Amino acid sequence: MKAFIVIICCIGLSYEAEWSYTGEHQWPGMCSSGTLQSPIDISTRDAVVDRHTVHIRGPLVFRGYQQVTTTAVNNGHTVKWSAVPGTPAPVLSGGPLRGNYTFLQFHLHWLSEHAIDGFKYPLEIHMVHVKTGLKLEEALARSDGITVIGVLCVLKSGAAAEHALAQIVPSLPELTYRMDPNNQTMAEIIDLSRLLSPDPQSFYTYHGSLTTPQCQESVTWIVMDKPLIISDNQYKLFSKIDIGGNTFNYRSLHPTNRVVYRSMASCASIASPTFIGFLLSIIMCAKSIMAATLIKGVCIMTNMKRKLLGFSIKECSQLG
Repeated sequence: MKAFIVIICCIGLSYEAEWSYTGEHQWPGMCSSGTLQSPIDISTRDAVVDRHTVHIRGPLVFRGYQQVTTTAVNNGHTVKWSAVPGTPAPVLSGGPLRGNYTFLQFHLHWLSEHAIDGFKYPLEIHMVHVKTGLKLEEALARSDGITVIGVLCVLKSGAAAEHALAQIVPSLPELTYRMDPNNQTMAEIIDLSRLLSPDPQSFYTYHGSLTTPQCQESVTWIVMDKPLIISDNQYKLFSKIDIGGNTFNYRSLHPTNRVVYRSMASCASIASPTFIGFLLSIIMCAKSIMAATLIKGVCIMTNMKRKLLGFSIKECSQLG
């Protein structure tokens, strides 16, 4: 168990880590020097639809998420549930991932860290996975070493809205105050699939960083765009949790300055319950597809000219 705690500390969510959300400019590591930092504001208009499955090569595959043995802790920055060493851990693959990624822990941010079209959500769940077969320090040194699923949450009233968080809410009173990591809650089995988006195949993905020190740029982000419904009464409980004297625990937004891809499912489904929202979703997806097609067409025409002049041609099959 102690070795496992040391691993978690490397991610920057440790008990000893002395940093604050009110002093982001003082965060160490790549937090101030990195160029591909997270979180970002995801623009639905600019996201690239990967219709040729060049980057997103298939659906996400979730294995073993229904029964996960976890222990919970308040580390002074968030509340998180970690997989117990020696017990079966979920494995994620598919989508933009090359290989398998083993679940490590999930934690919560309120308000959300990511935004979509400038809109922040009340809560965001982060499910952290490490590339299977790698030690954490090895994974953090690679650009593809970590993947994090971001699940955005919206508030509604009523008993039905309490289903998603019903498993973890009973532990919140015990997690009110910062804890020594050696004094975690009793192990319990959680169905992680209940914490996923209603449509887990509808997502945005991009390359970024951890959102806590040392902010290593080792993360393939998978941000699910269909929000999970939680209850207003449940959300109020998070205001009672001590996170270093802060009301919220989200990092500021950083420049997008990179390609953000969106899955085909995010275009096939309705982004808003209104007819206008449906039309806007279709228009934005169509514009993205048309832009990708235009880029490829320009490349092909340029190659024809280069060939006539005796110059080498460029590869166009990977564009669009």
